[in-house]
Amino acid sequence: MRGIAEFAVRRRWFVVAGWVLFVIAVQGIAGAMGGASYKDTFSLPHTETAAVANLLKDAGLNNQNGAAGTVVLKDRAGAFNAAPAQLQPALIKLCGSGNHVALIATPWQSIDCSKGAAVGPGSPTLLNHSRGSNTALVSITWENDHYDAALFKGVYDELKTLGSDQLQVEFTGDAFSGIGQSAGSGSSILIGFLAALIILAIVFRTVAATVLPLASAVVALVSGLGAIYILSHAINVSNITPFLAELMVIGVGVDYALFIVTRHRRNLRRGMPVSESIVNAINTSGRAVLFAGSTVCIAILGLIALGVSFFNGMAVATALAVGFTMIASLTLLPALLSLFGLKVLPRKHRAAARAGEFLDGKPVGKWARWSQFVARNRIAVAVVAGAVMVLIALPFFSINLGASDQGSDPKGSTTRSGYDLIAGEFGVGYNSTLEAVVSGPGAADKAYLERVSTTLAAVPGVDRGSLGTSQLTSDVAFVTFKTTTSPQSEKTYTLVRHLRSSVLPPLYDGTGNRIYAYGGTAVNVDFATVLGRKMPLFITVVVGLSFILLLLAFRSLVIPATAAVMNLLAAAGSFGVVVAIFQFGWLSDSMGAGPGGPIDAWMPVMLFAILFGLSMDYQVFLVSRMHEEWVHTRDNRRSVTIGQAETGGIITAAALIMIAVFLGFLLSPGRPIKMFGTGLASAVFLDAFILRTALVPALMNIFGRSNWYLPRWLDRITPHFSVEPADAAVALPSQAGPADRDRPEDERELTRTAR
Repeated sequence: MRGIAEFAVRRRWFVVAGWVLFVIAVQGIAGAMGGASYKDTFSLPHTETAAVANLLKDAGLNNQNGAAGTVVLKDRAGAFNAAPAQLQPALIKLCGSGNHVALIATPWQSIDCSKGAAVGPGSPTLLNHSRGSNTALVSITWENDHYDAALFKGVYDELKTLGSDQLQVEFTGDAFSGIGQSAGSGSSILIGFLAALIILAIVFRTVAATVLPLASAVVALVSGLGAIYILSHAINVSNITPFLAELMVIGVGVDYALFIVTRHRRNLRRGMPVSESIVNAINTSGRAVLFAGSTVCIAILGLIALGVSFFNGMAVATALAVGFTMIASLTLLPALLSLFGLKVLPRKHRAAARAGEFLDGKPVGKWARWSQFVARNRIAVAVVAGAVMVLIALPFFSINLGASDQGSDPKGSTTRSGYDLIAGEFGVGYNSTLEAVVSGPGAADKAYLERVSTTLAAVPGVDRGSLGTSQLTSDVAFVTFKTTTSPQSEKTYTLVRHLRSSVLPPLYDGTGNRIYAYGGTAVNVDFATVLGRKMPLFITVVVGLSFILLLLAFRSLVIPATAAVMNLLAAAGSFGVVVAIFQFGWLSDSMGAGPGGPIDAWMPVMLFAILFGLSMDYQVFLVSRMHEEWVHTRDNRRSVTIGQAETGGIITAAALIMIAVFLGFLLSPGRPIKMFGTGLASAVFLDAFILRTALVPALMNIFGRSNWYLPRWLDRITPHFSVEPADAAVALPSQAGPADRDRPEDERELTRTAR
């Protein structure tokens, strides 16, 4: 690390120019390749969802498995006696629009785009004829291998022009999820940068120290996004990946730069020359950044262990962006610091440094007083903090994984309006999409299909009037039905499980047939099952690798074990808050997220990956300073109190920036984004202001010298790394005169070593 820092300081203009050229090159290559090529791939191996997908593919019915959406038409003048005059031409036009529409169904006709827009008979169930309905539905299915938000938006743009004073047009269903709603990423990022600017200005009170962490993060973000654009042409990368990368880069980028700049400023105020101070900061705090960043990458890459293709490209691309952030913090930041010299200090401190008035090594202020309080009252602090965390985490044990439906979308959005129109006209269960997929000779046997329909009609929760049969080939048939409960209802999820375990097996056991429960809710059941089954492996991989990394870094068994437990506790607390608000519905409606409902199955996985990485950042920053003091003094109480006193303010400042970024998500209209932002913000708050501020230092004071215990046999067989090198003592003020300290351009400073 020392060699990297010395090179960055000595060749600062070369490093800055290199980064500028790299950013230009990456963005230029991405632009030449046509920008990003995001692809959403979704597979759930060893589930009924995967079995049906393979069945349809083998039968040449791939388009039956494509993304689907519903257009809701309401005649404001009265009941529909015939199709609106402008509807059929608009639908036929969709087939040639380049939006890869496969099938269209209306109450009056169907259109098969794969057969040159061939028009066939309509589906009467898309209009409630018994009531003289003024609400009709248009079902649109896309080609199976084209799951692309741009295509869905293209159809939305084509058909929304049908709306008039007489005809209301709304869009709902999976394909149109979030249509017409802002993703919220841009505003969240802007809020994050503004919050970072304000908090850094308050903490540092100088322009240079305020701007440099943001500059480093911006460079890492722009280069990382360019690399993701290029990567998207090589592997399948989801279109939400840039959003996740922006989130992680801003968070960890500002954190890493904040930690290094703070160490550099403290070195300067204790009499260390500028260049030597920078080298020392990178050789000490920079090592912590390297280890912290590595744990973040491990946590994100752990998503691959889930075996769900949707996460793979996202994990690789986001880890790549975090890697750029680490590199920028360890190379670009020291080069920029060397250009600004003592200007990273406020004017008063700058004058004191030039005059040779330096600080001693004893921390002072509120954090020093708090660390002493925790040391004196360690048992009481540990009990209170632990009890608070357990209490907050309790709702987590009632978590219900699923997928929120569009009845939870913001009022006034087209998806919510369409959902409500369908619920009011056909019943809330009509928004569900379920099929019993019959495979085998029974698909061509009308009597067998009738038996399946009769059996389903007798099951509580199935809407008898919605049953319909469709033979697709001699070996495949659909028995479609709706439920009496909403798609997100736990009763609907229970119904799917009941059908699979008890209702359908007796119909095909001992025959050459097989019947699968399929459809939107069934896919969500499988998704939740797969993630629930793989979650223990995911957690084991992430926690295990992080444990090993911290063991190597701090030469201790207790430190990594404590970190693992604290990070799991932070995640549990975050999940508890999310469940209380969005599942129990305590504040969900007032936040514009609709009534309480299930927690989206992907949410705990993504939250854990991000939160574990961020929590490990704070743990490494806190303990690395304690470890440095321990190496010098072998006094555990002094090490813990000084470590907390010197890092507590920086950890909480970094946390406030992150919380501001995440709370910005609450301004977004979508329920999942609000849920995501709430989970992240609450986790960072709990981690920084309860765990790292109270519980961790209290426990380390209780454990005493055991914190640093490592069996000799284990010490011998494990590689030796160091987060904080033992020779990183603060240089004495007498080593350089005031003039020398104020000349970062003097390369002779590089010959000095931090000792």
